[in-house]
Amino acid sequence: MRKSILLLATLLPLSACTTGLGGPGILGSVLGQVLNSGAQGRGGADFQTMAIDACGAEASRYGRVAITDVQAASRSTLRVFGTVDTNQQRQAFACSYREDGRITDFDWR
Repeated sequence: MRKSILLLATLLPLSACTTGLGGPGILGSVLGQVLNSGAQGRGGADFQTMAIDACGAEASRYGRVAITDVQAASRSTLRVFGTVDTNQQRQAFACSYREDGRITDFDWR
């Protein structure tokens, strides 16, 4: 699992670039096989992919990102968990993503 997380963290910048081109993003297709979130929102795996891509892109502003978990908070909201590695520390984060495409909160843990 650690190798998968490292691979995902490496692919995150590529994923953020490709989602704007209409594709599902590299990270989402890989994570669909690695994570089992049980997301119940509209679009299922696509909704999960969009949440991971959006929250991962937000977190990547601070350093190298590793997504650790995705959970359904409600039918229309997913909660994405992960860590950001900077030169000085590793910080955990949680991010809520709504099905309308908005990040509703981003919390450091």
